Amino acid sequence: MSGFSTFVAKEFTEIRKTWRIWVIPGLLVFFAITSPIIADVTPALMASISKSQPGVVVKMPPPTWRDSYAQFLKSLSQMVLIAVVITGAGGVSGERSSGTAVLTLTKPVSRTAFVLAKIVSQAGLLIASTLVGTAVCAVLTIVIFGPSPLEPLVASVSIWTIDALLMIVVMTLLSSTFAARGASAGAGLGFFFLTLLISIWPPANRYSFVGLTSVSGKALMQQSSDAAWPVATAVVMGVLCAWGAARAFERQEL
Repeated sequence: MSGFSTFVAKEFTEIRKTWRIWVIPGLLVFFAITSPIIADVTPALMASISKSQPGVVVKMPPPTWRDSYAQFLKSLSQMVLIAVVITGAGGVSGERSSGTAVLTLTKPVSRTAFVLAKIVSQAGLLIASTLVGTAVCAVLTIVIFGPSPLEPLVASVSIWTIDALLMIVVMTLLSSTFAARGASAGAGLGFFFLTLLISIWPPANRYSFVGLTSVSGKALMQQSSDAAWPVATAVVMGVLCAWGAARAFERQEL
């Protein structure tokens, strides 16, 4: 893969100097800060609403560290994954439409290296941002709720990270296949919502990567679950999509 390391370095430099450094990291830090606060104030907010509605009584147990973690994980599984879809839609197609892909590939950089460097750079940004966001959430949870175990948070977020990394690879495949950023984003959102629908079917939820969300939730609740099949199928799916992205990009006219 000619030029892979050089192009990866170029991608990380571009991330630092463009809007991409703010989107995923910004969302993760934002939700890491707001999740413990929302978990803490929700019971009081619900109580005030019930007081304003005669005959309506809403009782909620006192919030705990688990509510804080659950709120953070919910934000990751919904808003952050959608952000990954949208930001990843132009990973390859954006450079093709702007003409920068042509300039890059006139240098000793293979198309496979081009695609894989996109995946590695986006994955690196996501992992680093997730580590920071998880640490912030853990610290604020301890500040608000007192001593809180870290194992449930680390386990659940780790499984979510596998899901997010798979989404990055899927979006790279779609971005390599479609010339328009909008088409890639639309297909990515379709894939995201399709996985949510398929996960309703118990066999798919147990034996495929669509069950990662369920496994992540069980890890947070410290419930026993078999993560082997969802994780294994996610890895296989990721490898196949990465291979497909490289092959699709090789067939594209620049």
